[in-house]
Amino acid sequence: MLIKPVSRATLPQEIVKALTDLIMKRVWKPGDLIPSEKELAIRFDVGRSTIREAVKSLVVLGVLEARAGEGSFVREPTSELLSGAFRWGVLLSEGNLDDFVDVRAHIEVECARRAAANCTDELSGQLRRCIDEMGAEPMDHGTFMDADTRFHLAIARAASNPIFENIGSTIQSIVRIWYPRTYYIPETKERTVSEHRAIADTIAARDCDGAGNAMRAHLVAASLRLRRTFTKDPDAD
Repeated sequence: MLIKPVSRATLPQEIVKALTDLIMKRVWKPGDLIPSEKELAIRFDVGRSTIREAVKSLVVLGVLEARAGEGSFVREPTSELLSGAFRWGVLLSEGNLDDFVDVRAHIEVECARRAAANCTDELSGQLRRCIDEMGAEPMDHGTFMDADTRFHLAIARAASNPIFENIGSTIQSIVRIWYPRTYYIPETKERTVSEHRAIADTIAARDCDGAGNAMRAHLVAASLRLRRTFTKDPDAD
């Protein structure tokens, strides 16, 4: 099976597109085991961490199913497969990054404000545990991404509105495709952990305005880090 190396300028997007194309063309059919992480990295001429995050993104989006000790399998198609979330995640580019950040800010800032108003010891503990995992040494990209996702979803759930929770899940599906690019910027881990700690502190203090401001500051900083990667090969270092 011939797999062409992808454009390195838009690496995460291209990997997800390429894997999806193979599934949509039925090169890999429902129930099939896709090639291993190592094999895909060789075929696409990219780092294994890039393949790992692309596969995780497709698992989150319901395209693939991960089975412990076996690998990743193509799932039966569902009505959600080509949902707005999936199309956005695949098609997001530098040109519409500002639009995505704008929508994300409107949703997640309000979620943070509501989470602060509704904060419990349980929520505060969940957020602290996520931050501890994100700050662990040495940094594991998969663990970092999983903890980051759980952090934001916990806040969305705490908003006590199922619509916010559903939209928050959609946002995190998109984030999982794109934001791992920023892990190769040296200060990403330290700054991201610090930004999340500020959000958690203000939520725990039931400071609604402070939580909203902390979330907005984080989203702006994260988008700036992402924009820096559009001219940098994330597997170059």
